[in-house]
Amino acid sequence: MSRPVFHAAIWLTCLALAGLAYIGCTKGDPTLDQLVEKAAELPGVRGSKHSKLREEFRLVEQAQALPKQLNRDQQLQHKNAAVALKQTLPDAEQVSKINEMAGGLLSAVPAADIKLLQTESGSLAARWVRETSAVAEATRLEKCDFGLRYEWGYFNDLDFVYSAAAASRLLLLDALYRMDDLAASTARFEMAWKWTDWLSESGHLEARVQAALVRREALYVAEAIANSPEAKIEHLRQLESVLQDSLNNWPPLEETLNRERALAIATYESIRLGLADMLFTYDERKELRSSGVYTDLRHPSDEQVDADEAAYLTYMREIIAVANQPYYQRAKQLVECDRLLRSGEQIERYPWFANHLFVLNNSMTMAQAELARDRARVEGWLHLLSEVTESEPPANKLNPLNGEAYAMQTRGSQKYVALGDRRSVNPRLTLPGE
Repeated sequence: MSRPVFHAAIWLTCLALAGLAYIGCTKGDPTLDQLVEKAAELPGVRGSKHSKLREEFRLVEQAQALPKQLNRDQQLQHKNAAVALKQTLPDAEQVSKINEMAGGLLSAVPAADIKLLQTESGSLAARWVRETSAVAEATRLEKCDFGLRYEWGYFNDLDFVYSAAAASRLLLLDALYRMDDLAASTARFEMAWKWTDWLSESGHLEARVQAALVRREALYVAEAIANSPEAKIEHLRQLESVLQDSLNNWPPLEETLNRERALAIATYESIRLGLADMLFTYDERKELRSSGVYTDLRHPSDEQVDADEAAYLTYMREIIAVANQPYYQRAKQLVECDRLLRSGEQIERYPWFANHLFVLNNSMTMAQAELARDRARVEGWLHLLSEVTESEPPANKLNPLNGEAYAMQTRGSQKYVALGDRRSVNPRLTLPGE
């Protein structure tokens, strides 16, 4: 079994809400909230007699990286952009439609005529004029706290991941529509990028991956602005400032992986308390029943969960230890860690939850590659813009995805930086006045 997303938590919010009726349907039974609160104290792992698990847990505890230890101070609601966003885009179906339709148009930007793009973006944005205006107002708030609490594990409300992506895409549509006024268009681009920064700063792995995917589209818009016949040096410097500020505040991957591990530690406790069934979709339950493992996974023994969590924590310790290295330097080690975690799938003590729920069949490594690709795109654009604005280029000269040097190249009247990545469009720029 594998999932089409980097993190299972994206769909668990819906399951958690449905589970309120599932848990506590009998008088006197604990509610879901009560079970999650009990899980937050980590009674199972603290009382485990599994020697490997106890050692791995001790290392996490010593690093001050347990779920409650990683929580941040909550932001006041009236100063919180996340609260304003939730009020602006409360409907999940609308958020999904914005992401699908706006994302589709934005992905076509590199190959489309700019005048056609203005027309199409204006037509599409007309559906959400009120929402776009409200999102712009929310963006003016200085702080954004999405309300993550790591002791809740996979029962956190993660609607914010897609809502923030939709907010960014609405502003990017508006930036395209305003291309006749590059100052206004660039200001909208800056607002759109701010939501991707907030997603990255949340410390949630899936949020960072979503930010990277939206940024890929945002850089298409930046390219349209930068290559407009009306573009001046001041417009390029504004784009450069947005990207440089983002790079200056780039969240360390080690911190994100620590938080990912904290979510999983809390979720293992939920599994011990009988909530494993809520971690499967309806189709997955059917598949697990047909394969004959559903009962064992629905009601795993404490020994089974202990061994599973020990394998997961060992895996995470090893990938966190190399997280500060560029992706190209640690890629082989990540693949080897994945291989070792997956080995022995037919044995009785195979860590099923570690593989299929928390690491998700290699997508943990895929997520890290996407974050490296995201940084390469940003750095590539900064190298290109600095060439034109005569500012200081990024200190990093090597692409973190593949280890290749960022090299400025010229083709006709254009300058570009080759990223050597089939999933990334090379930054390109026609010099103003040429």
